[in-house]
Amino acid sequence: MTITDSCTDTGTVSWNAEALDEILSNDGGRPVLFTNARILTTDPLIGALVGADILFVGPLIVGVGPGIVTAAGDDNAIVVDATGMTVVPAVMDTIALAGGRSSRSEYVATLAPGNTADFLVVPDELADDVPGAVAALLSRPEQVRALVAAGRPVLWAGTAV
Repeated sequence: MTITDSCTDTGTVSWNAEALDEILSNDGGRPVLFTNARILTTDPLIGALVGADILFVGPLIVGVGPGIVTAAGDDNAIVVDATGMTVVPAVMDTIALAGGRSSRSEYVATLAPGNTADFLVVPDELADDVPGAVAALLSRPEQVRALVAAGRPVLWAGTAV
């Protein structure tokens, strides 16, 4: 089941509130899929993906790419519609990100299968790149849709979980 945005009578968006409830009540056994997002993996082999999905079970990413949503129903996944959102790694060494280390890939987390599901979800307009998305977290946390650490939401729709 795909869960999408819902608006309150005040006109504000409560971003995927049902999905948050399902994720929080999940014992870690059900997969969680954020779908139809722009994903900046920071992995040199995967790169940036548009209209893509990120699938995780418990704390680990098990899939990144387009079309994963087609199999999500078979696994009873919690599906979060992330249309208009950008997903970026949430754990990184800012010195490495700026090119201040000899091997950037060793110090910047990537959104690739086998890695920990630590990521940030922000509206596309706030995330031209990874540093822009991180800056949104620091300067506009109320506009962050989700901050997920080891597969568990810690910030959702701008509010601490």
